[in-house]
Amino acid sequence: MKKYGAWERLKYRLDAMMARGNSGMIKMLLAVTLLVVLVIALLITLLTSPEERDFAGSLWDALASAVNAWMPYSDEGDVSYILLTALAAITGLLFTSILIGIFSSAVEEKVNGLKNGNSRVLEEDHIVVLGFTPGEYTLIKQLIATAHGEKRCILIVSDAERSETETYIRENVEIPKNIRLICRSLDTSDVAALEVCSLPACRTVVVNHPDDISTIKATLAACRVLSAQNADVKVVSTISTDAMVLPPEISNRMGLINVSVNDIIARVIAHSCTETGISAVYSDLFDIEGGTVQFLSLKQAVGMSFGEVLRTMDGAVPLGIRAGEENLLNPAPDTRLAPEDRLICWVEEGKTVSFAKDLYQNAPAPAGEVRGSAQTTVIIGVGPALTTIIRELPEQPNNIIVAAPGDVDRAAVEGMVGGRDDIALTFWEESIETPEGLLALIRDAQHVVILCDENGEAEDADILNILYYIKVSELKEREDLRFSVTLELQGEKNLQLIGEDCDTDFIVAPHIVSMFLAQLADHPEVVGVFKELLSNSGSEIHLKPAAILGRTGRIPCGEIRASLMQKGYLFLGVLSGSAPALNPPLAEELEITEETGLIVICGM
Repeated sequence: MKKYGAWERLKYRLDAMMARGNSGMIKMLLAVTLLVVLVIALLITLLTSPEERDFAGSLWDALASAVNAWMPYSDEGDVSYILLTALAAITGLLFTSILIGIFSSAVEEKVNGLKNGNSRVLEEDHIVVLGFTPGEYTLIKQLIATAHGEKRCILIVSDAERSETETYIRENVEIPKNIRLICRSLDTSDVAALEVCSLPACRTVVVNHPDDISTIKATLAACRVLSAQNADVKVVSTISTDAMVLPPEISNRMGLINVSVNDIIARVIAHSCTETGISAVYSDLFDIEGGTVQFLSLKQAVGMSFGEVLRTMDGAVPLGIRAGEENLLNPAPDTRLAPEDRLICWVEEGKTVSFAKDLYQNAPAPAGEVRGSAQTTVIIGVGPALTTIIRELPEQPNNIIVAAPGDVDRAAVEGMVGGRDDIALTFWEESIETPEGLLALIRDAQHVVILCDENGEAEDADILNILYYIKVSELKEREDLRFSVTLELQGEKNLQLIGEDCDTDFIVAPHIVSMFLAQLADHPEVVGVFKELLSNSGSEIHLKPAAILGRTGRIPCGEIRASLMQKGYLFLGVLSGSAPALNPPLAEELEITEETGLIVICGM
């Protein structure tokens, strides 16, 4: 075994002592100072005449000089005494300076810890948000709305500086007096760090990271903290990649609600191709400030058929029946409510649920389904939504033209069409980088969809899409073209860079996902309802033309409900221009024109 020298062993011991932190450095500094004082006292004693030698006195003089940083006068002793006590004073001065530096560093460290908010959160029934992205404020606004004016605490946890996070939020979000906002600078994937957030005492944990890896790590860390204390708290998160979504049996055991959002966004984009304005409908339906989906136990509804409830309920829209653990959305009109059943309703904020007289039992039957004519849809870009867009197009002649700025796997895109004979798929060969090429592409289109590049950075993809949107809009106005536009964006703040257009659906993924998360944070038990409404099976939200009513003019809301019920449609409201009107009063007469869109829930 190799033997090390005394100098190397001394350096190793010094390193080990320094590694102990401030206490180790103070101990080492004190030891070195005392050693120097002892050596100086010994030298003073040896250099003094034998009859005047006094080691104790010399030690005291050296120590006093070191502690007080006192420099002796010229007449207080011989030259050796003056030099040695001066050396002790200089040693003391160095000791004091270094000690002040150590204490300053320790105090600064503590102050930074307080600034980052590392102390334990002593709150109960609070909402914990793991993750924060500057520029994305919809989730915080929606969570504030879930308080409905009552006092509530919202804890934001991110890896950014606490002061920086607070500044971003307070400059962009109005915090009412009933909301207590707390920020903490912590690693959201660190189980030990999350212990200070009092997760077992909170109402809900919402994971709000922009990427799947961070989301999964934070979700597992939160579940670990909660399971250690057997806390019955739900963790709500959204995942972009289907392969990373945990199976229901595992999620239920962990108390986790995780939803794949890619398909949700893709379906909104797909429906916007033939149902212009559907994105505004989704925004209003999911907006906490507008209303929430709730399970209601109403004694007066027991024994009534769902059709009677639909024709007479005012202040809310009945969506279905909660029978035990099963959600029956848009059930048959003759389905009756048992005493233990609850109604699934979209309840508008500030309205009271009541029942009116059944005045619309004999409402006129609606017209037949309106079959659309051949439609040309131009898709610029190839993103994750393309498969769903093709699958969700209505069964009518459809011409799809795909224009990808970069390379595209044509075989994969052609495989998306499957066995649909009503779809003619072509690829645009010419360049769309020039105004002439882009105009030739969109001239005969009824719908133009601009998708985000799935392989690029989100910010780069958004800017590229905005540039295409500006070019398309300018050509549309200049050439007086008639088509709707669907623009997909991945950054909420980038929507501020462009103006609004009633013929454009702006699909901003973080905006829709944030409203979805807030709804689940407020009422996690309704997750099954949202999953069905946003899935490709069962009942879903559609925007139907007014022609299916078979009549126009001023028609009472209750009559429209009763008429569409005969067709299996559950009427939610109307879309006039770009402003949806959900849950109109039963007795209100709605102005129905050929341009009015009817917001309904129906099957495929």
